[in-house]
Amino acid sequence: MKYAMITNREKDPRGLCTEEAAGYLKKYGAEVVMLDTDCPVPSDVDIIMTFGGDGTLLHAAYQAAELQKPILGINTGTLGYLTELEPSELALLEKLETGDYTVEKRMLLAVDVVRDGKSVYHDDALNDVVCTHGEIMRVIPLAFSSDGTEIKRFRGDGLIASTPTGSTAYSLAAGGPIVDPTADSIILTPISAHDLRANSFVFSPERKIEIGIGDLENRSAFLSADGREVFQLHSGDRVQLCRSPKVVELVKLKNRNFFTVLYNKL
Repeated sequence: MKYAMITNREKDPRGLCTEEAAGYLKKYGAEVVMLDTDCPVPSDVDIIMTFGGDGTLLHAAYQAAELQKPILGINTGTLGYLTELEPSELALLEKLETGDYTVEKRMLLAVDVVRDGKSVYHDDALNDVVCTHGEIMRVIPLAFSSDGTEIKRFRGDGLIASTPTGSTAYSLAAGGPIVDPTADSIILTPISAHDLRANSFVFSPERKIEIGIGDLENRSAFLSADGREVFQLHSGDRVQLCRSPKVVELVKLKNRNFFTVLYNKL
C-alpha cells in the first residue's frame, strides 16, 4: 500500500504525529510520501491521509475526489469533526494494512457562476458554498430557485448551500437542519435574513438550484467553496448548484454512530 501524508505545519509543526503514523504503516512494508498542504498528491497512492483539522481535510478532499482515492483525517487541530482519529489512536492505522476498514461516500456540490451567459467560476465543495456580503456590513439582495421555479427573494447577510456533510458546519450555526451525512441532499440556509419567513430548505440532489445576485449598487458580495478561496460576485450573477459527479470517500476505522460523534464534538 502507498500512502500520501499531508501535514498542516501549523497544526503538527514538527511533524511528530505524521512521523509516528508513518512508523505504524512502515512496519507492514507500506510506502509513505510526505507532503505539505500545497503539494500535489501523486496519482498512484492508495490512500490519502491528512494531519490537521477539518480545514486540512477539506483542502485535500478536492484532490481526493479528482484522483478517486479514499481519504483519512487525523486530528491535530481543535474540533476535528470530519477527521477519523485522534493522535492517541494511531495504532488503529494497522487496520489499513489488514483491510479492516470501511469507506463512506459523501456527495459534493458542483458550483458554477454564470455572468453574461458565460461560466466565470467553477468548483466543487464537500461542506458548503457560501454567498455573503463583503467587509462592509450591508445586506445584499438574493433570490433562489429550484429547476427554474423561484422559491424565495430576500435581503440578508448571505446564503449557505451545503451538503449533508456540511449541515453541521456553517449551516448549523446559521440555524439550518442537521442532516445525516450519508444522505444525499442540498440544503439552503439564509444568513441573518431580513425576513420573518426565511427558513432553510432541503432539496433532492437531483434538483438544479440557482442563486440570483440582485442589484448590489455600492455593496460587495463574495462566494467561497469550502473556504478555499474567495470569488467576487457582480450584480446579475447566477450561482448554479447541483450534485457533483465526483464523490469523496472517507475512510472509517471505528464503528462510531454519527449522533455520538455529533454530541461529543459539538
